[in-house]
Amino acid sequence: MNISPQVPEQKTDAAAPAGSPPRICLLVSSFYPVIGGGETHARLLCSEFRRRGVSVFVLTRRRLKVSPALEMVDGTPVHRVPPQGVPRFGKYLMMWPAFVHLVRTRKDYDLIYVCGLRVLGIVGIAAALLLGKRCVLRAESCGELSGGFIWESLDGRSNRMRKALFGGIIRVRNHFLKKADCFLSISGVIREEYEACGIPSAQIASITNGIDTGLFSPAATGEREAARRRLGLPAGRIFAYSGKLNRGKGLEFLVQVWRDWVPQHPDCKLLLIGSGAMQFLSCETELRDFVKLHGLEASVLFAGNVTNVHEYLWASDCFLFPSESESLGLALVEALACGLPAIASDIGGVRDIITDGRNGRMAPPNDAVAWTNCLNEFIDRPDAVRAYAAAGRETVLAQFSIVHIAEQHIELFRGLCSVSKETSR
Repeated sequence: MNISPQVPEQKTDAAAPAGSPPRICLLVSSFYPVIGGGETHARLLCSEFRRRGVSVFVLTRRRLKVSPALEMVDGTPVHRVPPQGVPRFGKYLMMWPAFVHLVRTRKDYDLIYVCGLRVLGIVGIAAALLLGKRCVLRAESCGELSGGFIWESLDGRSNRMRKALFGGIIRVRNHFLKKADCFLSISGVIREEYEACGIPSAQIASITNGIDTGLFSPAATGEREAARRRLGLPAGRIFAYSGKLNRGKGLEFLVQVWRDWVPQHPDCKLLLIGSGAMQFLSCETELRDFVKLHGLEASVLFAGNVTNVHEYLWASDCFLFPSESESLGLALVEALACGLPAIASDIGGVRDIITDGRNGRMAPPNDAVAWTNCLNEFIDRPDAVRAYAAAGRETVLAQFSIVHIAEQHIELFRGLCSVSKETSR
């Protein structure tokens, strides 16, 4: 995907003609060049919108000083507002600049699509109510609507003091957020959270995340070896992980299991694709220190931030996804699309992707015995592993193609904007 630092084309002040797709403002706290599942999905979705002639622009935070305030990314205008840096509180500090920008550009969109509702949902709803726009809220992770992101630790334990302190604030916030035209659920666990927080089923639409199934596809004959040569990867069986190197992804646990397991399998390598750069929850330094301390440099490889994740997956044999909490898990979907058999944590949104024993294996998070048994199975049962891989690719084609996901979004947005505000009330 090419990036061109061009100024976006001039937009008309007129609203979208009746029956045509609505013009969309995608409001998100983080976007390219930040690399992650949510950022990648948003970028792909915008490209698919524009390919279908849907007008869309992104409103996000200027996280990096080098990023311009306005640029084109894959043909999509991206507007960035302050502040830059401030990884932990940046999404809060961008609320007012984002609201002002929504007011200033009110003639350029019909619907505000908020990806990540915990903070920016307030901005989207406020602007929609003031300007007479539609607003769709989408949780990117578990706990955004319930408030669990405040009082639940990464292992799911609840801090009673924080819950008592912030519970009232979350209830007031949610009363305001319920004015949204629609809540979009990307997985069963997110829908359950919405319903537990009092969102009527009729106000919830289920549309999962999607990937480019053309880019993420099984390696052609001979491509695995060719990819290894290009990427400088060693011989042997490679178990890969891709995504952010953050706390909560189960990576500290994974390298501990690997330390104890790999001596019996010296030909195996663990490949960590991604980094913790620009992330408040980064654990990359701790991972690298652990690997060095235990002399694992030869068997644990760090690829860093890369733009060719699919090539690293082509070069790999299996995929590991040890996350402790996931609303879905796009990295896992990408790996399955590339024909990799996978072992994943038996949690939340992962259950929307993996059926244990059919298209992969699942193990409880942080359960060393269960994960070791699964690793052994992937060595000892090659026929079963090949069956997992084939079924995983079929799952992705049937459920997670960005082409179909974009079509579902457009149908939903068109339906919402075809009904007047007065009628819908």
